[in-house]
Amino acid sequence: MAMRTPRLPVLLAIAAVFAGAIFILWRSSANLQPSNPGPTDTTATDYGLQWREGRSQQYQVDIDSSFVMTMPGASAGQTMNLLMAGLLEYRTLDTGTEGARVGMRFASVTLTIDGASDPQVNRALASPFRVRFDRNGRPGAFEFPTEMASEHRDILENLVRMFQVVIEGKTTWVAEEINGSGRYRASYTRSSPLEITKQKQSYFPSIPAGSAPEVKSTETILADPENDWITGMTLNETINIRDVGSVPVRVTNHATIKLVANPSQLAASNWNFASSAQPDTATDQVTAPPVMSHEEAQRRLMTNVEELDVAEEGRSRVIHRLRDLLAADDQLPGVLIETLRTEELSVRTRADLYLAFELAGTPASQAALTSVVADSSWPPEDAMRAIVALGGVSEPSGDTLASLWNLANTNLAGTERSDLPSTAALAIGSIGNSLRQNEEVDYAAVRADLLAGASGAVEPTERAVYLYALGNTADPDLVLKRDLVYYLDDPSSEVRSAAAKTLGRLGPDKVEAELMTRVRQEPNSQARASMLEALTSWEEPPAEAIEWAQQAIRQEADDQARYNMAVLLGNNMEDFPENRQILESLLASEQSKRVRQKVANILY
Repeated sequence: MAMRTPRLPVLLAIAAVFAGAIFILWRSSANLQPSNPGPTDTTATDYGLQWREGRSQQYQVDIDSSFVMTMPGASAGQTMNLLMAGLLEYRTLDTGTEGARVGMRFASVTLTIDGASDPQVNRALASPFRVRFDRNGRPGAFEFPTEMASEHRDILENLVRMFQVVIEGKTTWVAEEINGSGRYRASYTRSSPLEITKQKQSYFPSIPAGSAPEVKSTETILADPENDWITGMTLNETINIRDVGSVPVRVTNHATIKLVANPSQLAASNWNFASSAQPDTATDQVTAPPVMSHEEAQRRLMTNVEELDVAEEGRSRVIHRLRDLLAADDQLPGVLIETLRTEELSVRTRADLYLAFELAGTPASQAALTSVVADSSWPPEDAMRAIVALGGVSEPSGDTLASLWNLANTNLAGTERSDLPSTAALAIGSIGNSLRQNEEVDYAAVRADLLAGASGAVEPTERAVYLYALGNTADPDLVLKRDLVYYLDDPSSEVRSAAAKTLGRLGPDKVEAELMTRVRQEPNSQARASMLEALTSWEEPPAEAIEWAQQAIRQEADDQARYNMAVLLGNNMEDFPENRQILESLLASEQSKRVRQKVANILY
C-alpha cells in the first residue's frame, strides 16, 4: 500500500513545531483531560510553581531536532534538521485562583532548517504572545497578535508545550498533557526540593491519526520558588510514528531552557496587543495578481519556477505566487504541466510545483493533475505526487473524483505503477473527510462507494486498502453504524488487521466488546496485535478484560502483540495496581528490546 507524505503547506511548521507538526493534518480533536494522579506517594511539599504579578525573567532557549522520514521503497530515510536558539523574555501579567496569564516574546531568535534561515520568519517569531497557565503549570489558552500567521503561532505554541510541566505537591505523580504529537501520559518524580524528573510514558491513539506515537523521553525540570514558572528544563526524547497510510517518521529532540536573568525593564505594555482567533496560514488566502496578459502571466510563471529551483530560503512565498498565477489564468496549469514534462528540475522543486497545483485547486489545476494520473508516460513518482495533490484540494471536482475512482479500479499489479490504485483509494478517503467536514451532500456517495469497494473487492489487499481509505474519512458514524465490525471476521488476516486498525483510528468506544471477543480467539499475530492496539485507548476496560491481558501477556509469542498488551495494562495501572507487578515481571524476562524499553517507560 502506498504511503501518504506530509504536504508542504506546513513545511515551516513541519520543521519547527518539533515532535508534532509533521502530523498537524492528523491531530486529535480530543480535549485535554484533567491530570490523573497515579497510586503513588502523596507526601506533600511546599515546593510548587510560583506566580507573582509583575515578575520579569529571561531564558536562553536552545533546540536541536532531527526528523527522519522513510519513503516507500527508499533504502534510507530523508533527514531534516532544525536548530532554534534565542533569548526568551517572560513577564507574569496577572494572577488569580485559577493560575496566571503571562507574556512571552523572543528578544532574539534564529530558526535554522537544514542550514538555511529565513529572516522574515525570525522576525515573526519575535512577536509578543500571551499564555494562560493553570496553577500547576499546564498551558491552556494562547493569544497572538491578529496579524500573526498560523504557522508562526504553531511554532510558538509548540515551543511552550515542549517545556510544559504539571507540578503537584507530592513526591511522585502522573498527569495527562498535550503537545503537537497528541495527548500523552507523563510520570513525575521529585528528586530534590528544586529538581523534578519527568518521563512521557505513552501517547493515546488519536482521531484520525490512528496508532499512538511511541515515545522515549528523559526530562529534568528545575523549579525554584524564588522565581516564577520554571527556572530550567532539559529534554531528550525520541518519538516514532508508524501510522497506516502515512510515512514512518522518527523525531529526535534535544532541548534546554535556562533562566539567565531577572530584568526589571520588561513593561506589561509590551504585551498589550490586540489578539484574534487563529487565521489561515500567512499565504493561504489566494491573492489575485495584477491584471496582465496571458503572455505576461506565463513569463512570470516561468520566472518563479526558475527562482524556486535555486531558492534555499523563502520557497513558500514562491510557491504561493505560483498558486496565485495558476488560480488567475486557466491556461497556466497546462503550461506548468508541460514545464514539468520537459524541463530538468530538482526533485524538491517538482514536489513543490505539485503543491502549487493543490493550493490553487481550480478546475483547470485539477484537470492538469488528472492528466498526469491518466497518462502512463509520466514517471510513477509524478503520478503519485499528482494523486496526493488531488486528495488535498479543498473543492474537488466531479472529474477529479471520477479520475481517482478510475485509477483505484485499475489493476496495475506487476508494473512499476502498482502502488497507484491504492494511493488513489486513500486519496478518495481524504477527499471524503473534506466533504464530510464541509457538510457536502456528495460525501454520502463517496462513503457508500468506499464501503462498496471494501465489500466487493476480491483480493484481501484491496479490501484492506478500502478499509484504510474509510479510516481517512475520519467518520465516527462508521463505528456507530457498525459498518466495519463485519470485517473483523474476514477470512483474511490482512483484512482483519486493517479493520481493527481502522476502528482504532475512528474511535473504538462502541465496539470494544467485539474487539475483545475477536482478540481472544485470533490466530494471526498481526491481526491480534492490531486488535490490541485498538483496545489500548479503552477508557474503562472491565476487570475481566484486564485479567485476560494479565494472563495472555505471559504466553503471547508476538512482540507487537505483547507491546500493545503492555500499553493496555500500563494505561490502567491506577484502577488495577496489580498490573505493575505483571509488567515488572515482564521487564525481567522480556527478550525484545523495544518491548523492554516501553515497559520501562511505563513503570519508571
